[in-house]
Amino acid sequence: MIITNSPEETINYAKSISNSFKPGNVYGLRGELASGKTTFIKGLLLGLDYGNMVNSPTFTLINEYNATHNVVHIDCYRENNINRWIDLGILEYFASNSITIIEWPDIIAP
Repeated sequence: MIITNSPEETINYAKSISNSFKPGNVYGLRGELASGKTTFIKGLLLGLDYGNMVNSPTFTLINEYNATHNVVHIDCYRENNINRWIDLGILEYFASNSITIIEWPDIIAP
């Protein structure tokens, strides 16, 4: 568990550990609504030399960012049908050489 006191602190922390995230790996972020998961990803992307806008994929489900490494940001909050995720290509993302980060990973854990 990571506890920060502000969005800026979350961004700075994520930026400071961004080199720990490796291409080809899949990471899950857990937290309540509005707990800073996307803010964390903003900081991570800053650490990976991405300077453009970062949005939550709550409605788009998947965002891709071309940073130092390709980063795939998946948000499972609104879609719990595993077959839909398979149709969207989630298995291909898992097998890719991208850094894949999933918000609400418990939803698709089975």
